[in-house]
Amino acid sequence: MDSGAIDHVRSCRERLSALLARPDALDVVGAVLLVAAEEYPALDVEHERRRLAALAAEAGRRAAGLANPFARLDAVREYLFEHLGFHGNDDDYDDPRNSYLNEVLDRRTGIPLTLSIVYMEVVRGAGFEARGVGLPGHFVVRVEFGDRTILVDPYHRGEVVTEEDCRQLVVRSTGRPSLFRRELLRGTGTRATFLRLLHNLKRIFLAREDYERALGVVERLLLVSPDDAREVRDRGILMAHLGRNEPAVADLEAYLALAPTAPDAESVRGRLAWLRRKLARQD
Repeated sequence: MDSGAIDHVRSCRERLSALLARPDALDVVGAVLLVAAEEYPALDVEHERRRLAALAAEAGRRAAGLANPFARLDAVREYLFEHLGFHGNDDDYDDPRNSYLNEVLDRRTGIPLTLSIVYMEVVRGAGFEARGVGLPGHFVVRVEFGDRTILVDPYHRGEVVTEEDCRQLVVRSTGRPSLFRRELLRGTGTRATFLRLLHNLKRIFLAREDYERALGVVERLLLVSPDDAREVRDRGILMAHLGRNEPAVADLEAYLALAPTAPDAESVRGRLAWLRRKLARQD
């Protein structure tokens, strides 16, 4: 990575750290766009915000004058999913572009989480309160208008869903009915939503053996949760994969100090001993 790229990554991380340091709810759109900005150095974060704000403004215009919340929602659904053509990417679900908000806006396709982020911003423009609902294996949106609470599935073109529908979504996604709990429908915090996006990217890059990008994701996970022992461990393992043995040793030592009785502690000690021997041979 050249010095310009290093400076760009540092700038993105500093801006993300500033967002995370704020005491109020995390600006998810801003955080997600900063993730995309690392992958797309020319990305103008504020321009992307304005694009999303324009969609919300148009949704508000189309919903104006409709008092019935279902009619308002239908106006949003028709605009976003029929007129603009946003849809879930069934053809290539694990394409990392599905997790970058600029690509979702450009290509009008994504995964449940990123389509829900778009939907939440747009439906707020139509006068609704909106909150993400992180189901195991899927993501939907809880919207409120007056005394009405409605669940919407943006991945499936803005369908209104019931509690039982959500249960079935979990079953279809995970095969484990026991993972569904009614309290999940209360909604997901903004940091948890952001962490979910990062974990999704981490899984994709690990599956592709793209260890450099996976490391970048883990480093951002540790900006959110600096004391997460598993991410410290994974950063060390990725450093070792990339031949950065000294920081790998430091991270694996830190992991064992944080979680000395972890189920994989012996395995990590073995890896650590091997790395130390490797470093000793280099001296």
